[in-house]
Amino acid sequence: MTRSNRTAQTGYLTRMYLRHDRLAILIWLLGIVGMVAAGASKIIGLSGDDKQVASLVTALNTPSMAALFGPFTAVKPYTTAAIFAASMMVFTGLLMAIMNIFFAIRNTRAQEDNGVLEMVRAHSVGRQSPLLATIYELLMINIVAGLLSAVTLQAINMDGADVTGDWLFGIGIAIFGLMFGAFTLLLAQLASNSRGATTMSYSLLGILYLLRAMTDVQNVKYTWWTIFGWIEKN
Repeated sequence: MTRSNRTAQTGYLTRMYLRHDRLAILIWLLGIVGMVAAGASKIIGLSGDDKQVASLVTALNTPSMAALFGPFTAVKPYTTAAIFAASMMVFTGLLMAIMNIFFAIRNTRAQEDNGVLEMVRAHSVGRQSPLLATIYELLMINIVAGLLSAVTLQAINMDGADVTGDWLFGIGIAIFGLMFGAFTLLLAQLASNSRGATTMSYSLLGILYLLRAMTDVQNVKYTWWTIFGWIEKN
């Protein structure tokens, strides 16, 4: 089988997946972007004066908050944007990872379990086309999520924020989400069914998040090895 035959109808499948998943995609995008906007607005409301900022920074510097969101590494004078990055970067990345796990399994192993993939392959569709179409879908979803998040932060215009920081946040969560989508696609090939793929994917995510929490509390230099450090320290 030639390369073109192995990837035949990839574009058609990509459009079909996007149409089929449009409601779920919309809900996820609204949820993630809404959470980014709500988080920024909440932090703005909690940091109205220097006393409130100092109280918020003190809370973020505790081990429990470091375990949840990552260590607070900003330097004085503290800005709303620095507080937002410290408290929302890891959490948003976690949601992006969950979203990618959902869509990666939905259009690969789950489609195979319910027999849809066999029906699709019965037509003039390449053997690699379903996987490639899923990759394209994940790529587009993550790009849109990152783009909308960056634009939302620019519109809110937090104190201390700039265009570079807003777009770095958007690009960072997009790449992080896509990376977990790739991990899930790999695990889906190793699992025997969608339940197994889901369990393996969330187990990997949970282990990495737990390791990040441990290193952020005990020795932050090792957080780079947990993958979460790549988005936390960008």
